[in-house]
Amino acid sequence: MLLHDSPDIKKAGVVIGLATLLLLPMALLLLQPGMNQQVFTQINSVDYGWLTPVWILLTNFGDGFFLYPLAMLLFINSPGKYWVLILTMIIGALLLNGGKELIASARPLAELNEAVRVLGPELRANSMPSGHTGTVFLLAGLVFLYGSKAFSLLVLIFAVLVAISRVVVGAHWPLDLLPGAWLGVVSAVLGSLLGSKVQLSGLGRGLFLVLGLLCVLMLPVYDNGYRDQLYILLTQYALACLTLTLIIWNLIKSCLEGDRFQTMASWCRATFQRFMKFGLVGGSGFVVDLGSYTLITLSGVPHLQARAASYWVAASWNWFWNRNYTFAHVPRQSKLRQWLKYLLMCLFSFVLNWGSYYLLTTYIEFFADYKRLGLVAGVAVGMFFNFTVASSVIFTADNSNNGRTHGSRENSLNPDGFKKGGEI
Repeated sequence: MLLHDSPDIKKAGVVIGLATLLLLPMALLLLQPGMNQQVFTQINSVDYGWLTPVWILLTNFGDGFFLYPLAMLLFINSPGKYWVLILTMIIGALLLNGGKELIASARPLAELNEAVRVLGPELRANSMPSGHTGTVFLLAGLVFLYGSKAFSLLVLIFAVLVAISRVVVGAHWPLDLLPGAWLGVVSAVLGSLLGSKVQLSGLGRGLFLVLGLLCVLMLPVYDNGYRDQLYILLTQYALACLTLTLIIWNLIKSCLEGDRFQTMASWCRATFQRFMKFGLVGGSGFVVDLGSYTLITLSGVPHLQARAASYWVAASWNWFWNRNYTFAHVPRQSKLRQWLKYLLMCLFSFVLNWGSYYLLTTYIEFFADYKRLGLVAGVAVGMFFNFTVASSVIFTADNSNNGRTHGSRENSLNPDGFKKGGEI
């Protein structure tokens, strides 16, 4: 488990003490005349090249809408800590936003103007403390209180990189990061101490899920100044899907108890593993498709005929490996009949794939502006269709062949794909 039981007051004090001992000397150093601006210029003026999108992605994870899905992922199986997370967020919001209003300091762009290399929105006021840094250190503080040492170190590295990204994008002075990080850790400690005493578990679960639902509704339309970057937009959609999945999982888990939930969980785990194998085979099929197309065109065949031929070569490749890898637990059927059914499925899948792309980009303005997302949606529709049909129609036990199944397969795996003893 990534998270363990509630920390004691002694550990909470140690966390705050360590944060103070680490951050205070750095703050005193940056308070030296000219040092804050010098460090800012050294970090912000660098051309990071291909790393620039990485810094932009990191800085977005200091945004609460981006970070909460990750917090849900960590706390989803710890109902006793829902109030800890909620109160930590409330305390953090009060301290960080209150600090900004009290200090009211100018951001680098307001003082240095064109000398600042800005990546994203142009911000000029309310510089200290850094809200993004404080937000990510809320999560880091909770992980330090409840997580293992190794996992805490990984999250700390992530939080530090998010904090540095605020200087890279030109939004904050280096000095702004330190009180932000300290307030984030303090909020985590206070939220932990208070949240562990709240007994309203039902209300806590409700608020936990409502906040997740808010992320699901907001992330697809949320614009914090980076939405024009396609990879940020895709990240927002991915986080919304992750959050929705966690909400549904939590609701199902709360409705099912004991063996019923374990049975469902085992089925979901096995299905997910097969889906990942199916995707891996599909990825290798793309390589085969591209390679076949290249070889056929080099032999002088026109490109349209070459494309048609390579598609069916790749489809046959996918059938072979899905038969022998993804669905190896299924009793064998006639190869020819199964292969023909698989090719027929691919034909329908192509129509769904292309048709989804056409309908989305033709009749929905959003996908007309972001055609690549329409392409991704079409591929996703085709892939889910293929996996569903393959699982339920093509790679299934053939009653007429039940007497001729391979004994080793039948003995090691039952028809649902579970090994004896509950392994997958």
